[in-house]
Amino acid sequence: MRIQISGTKRQKRPFQTTGTAVRKVGGDHPRTTTAGDDRYINLQVKRGRHQSASVISQQLCTTTGRQLSWFTVARRLHKGGLYAHHPERCLPLKVDHRCHRLQWCRKHKNWTTDQ
Repeated sequence: MRIQISGTKRQKRPFQTTGTAVRKVGGDHPRTTTAGDDRYINLQVKRGRHQSASVISQQLCTTTGRQLSWFTVARRLHKGGLYAHHPERCLPLKVDHRCHRLQWCRKHKNWTTDQ
């Protein structure tokens, strides 16, 4: 039968060895963008509202020479209160298509399983 170490013991052991309760300082990943890059990303979105995050990352790469993923750009936009444009997967129907579809639905509204 194995007994797991409790949370207090887990926290007490590093304190006894290092003498401090602080874990790692600066243990996060280094930032890939600077504050200027973040401002550039926000400015690009405000200029062109219908740009996707991948397009903005390509523009930033040509401008600065550093390559960023579209996901990093989307995160920076989200932190700035802006959101990347998600392009539509299918084209919206034109007026003629909608009329034709509506006529077809009206014509076939009384169909049964026998037909």
